[in-house]
Amino acid sequence: MSDQSYQAPTYGNITPPGKQGFWGLSLGVLGIAGFLLFMVMIATIVTQYIAAGVLALLAIAVVIASVFKDKSDRTIYQRGVIRMFFRSRERRGDTVLVQGPAGRAPDGRTRLPGLLAPSELSEHVDSYGHRFGLIRLRGVKHYTVVLEVFPDGDALVDAERVDSMVAHWGAWLAALGESGDIVGASVSVETSEETGQRLERMVNGKLDETASDYARDIAKSLPEEIRANTPMVSTRIAITFSGRGFDKEGSDQGLQAMAAEISARLPILMVDLGSTGAGSGVRACTAQDIVDHARAAYDPIVAPAIEQARADGGTGLTWADAGPVFQREHIDRYYHDRAVSKTWEMHVPPTGTFRSSSLGAVLRPVSGVLRKRVTLLYRPVWDKDAVDAVGKEGSNAEMVNSAKSTAAQRRRLRAARQSEEELQDGAGLLLFGLLVTATTINTAEFARLDKVIPGLTSRAGRLRMREALGNQAVAFQAGLPLGVVPMAHAPLGQFIQEWI
Repeated sequence: MSDQSYQAPTYGNITPPGKQGFWGLSLGVLGIAGFLLFMVMIATIVTQYIAAGVLALLAIAVVIASVFKDKSDRTIYQRGVIRMFFRSRERRGDTVLVQGPAGRAPDGRTRLPGLLAPSELSEHVDSYGHRFGLIRLRGVKHYTVVLEVFPDGDALVDAERVDSMVAHWGAWLAALGESGDIVGASVSVETSEETGQRLERMVNGKLDETASDYARDIAKSLPEEIRANTPMVSTRIAITFSGRGFDKEGSDQGLQAMAAEISARLPILMVDLGSTGAGSGVRACTAQDIVDHARAAYDPIVAPAIEQARADGGTGLTWADAGPVFQREHIDRYYHDRAVSKTWEMHVPPTGTFRSSSLGAVLRPVSGVLRKRVTLLYRPVWDKDAVDAVGKEGSNAEMVNSAKSTAAQRRRLRAARQSEEELQDGAGLLLFGLLVTATTINTAEFARLDKVIPGLTSRAGRLRMREALGNQAVAFQAGLPLGVVPMAHAPLGQFIQEWI
């Protein structure tokens, strides 16, 4: 037996995507500045010195505005564009929604807003005979299934077992990119106030009529005591498939074809989750489960009533009833029914040592919050495209690397080389993001949460968060386990975003 103690592994090799130029400037900014300097040379040659001076000042202004950033790592251009687009939406009335019998919806229903407004929900049976709900978004040809998992956590689990679970989770994520038709996955861990109804029903169902009054009083007081000190934790995984066919037009394969394909693959995905720490009780959410969870997310006040109705036989809610009656989006917060939420997004990935327990502080409940949802968004890269992506990253890293390169640039080059080697060994390539959403009754808690939430994430390898300015409603919806893949709905393509 070895006398050496086990050393918990650390994780890393995380590189922000994008094409990096010189001196910390993007290639898009360098291209604009270079064009302006070329025009300066032309103007100087033709003795238009005033025009040359103006163009030179403009080129300097473009560079300076791209170098100086605020504490959220946003440039002057980015802040200006965010506010300009948001004010334009306010003038059009797109930031306010009123539904229901007295609202603007012609049929008086309360559908999900925003990106999920055109969504459809249906229910199917997998190859093992288990029912599962399927969310369809026609516009982007996406089909999403939702899994509910019951992780055991890492309490009283030895380090070697935790390391094994992390390795299996990495393998499960890598497998998502093998087929090329899974375009997104998300893991949402939500903490909320425990209602105590489930424990109360269990206790009342087990009471012995012959027990003493003292024993019965003690048993009946347990649900209230546990409710006051124990949060309710739910974990859901959403997997989004692309319905594009193999023809040149990439037409939608259709609901029946995709349902048949997913029903055959879903049991395998669920079984493989068993060794990742997701627990042995992995189950696919039915259509009713998805509806009830979405309704409680938009109006947390009705969550106890929904839980009670589910215990009594079902809520009877439909997909057309899952949305809010009222919503109003501000630039830094999102009002929905009787609650208000704020979402923070990751803008700098972990740059330091990252361990399996680094996100533990982020996942814990926060006082003064009705619900807190932490969502990891994944975009698997198809194995065929992963080779090209890693090769381009290596070329970009070499372009900015020189004898006087910074430590960060040298580290990026080493990471690119390591990624190429790991990819050859069978590893997968993933793009990921992190969203943290806090829902409260009023906005009084946000001043404190603006410091608490980024402080919790900074422990995770110096991961940095910032408020999702100008798109709080979209960020709130992307954090729900409903299959929203933000990049698929972005107004600018990925190629343009990388260059700017």
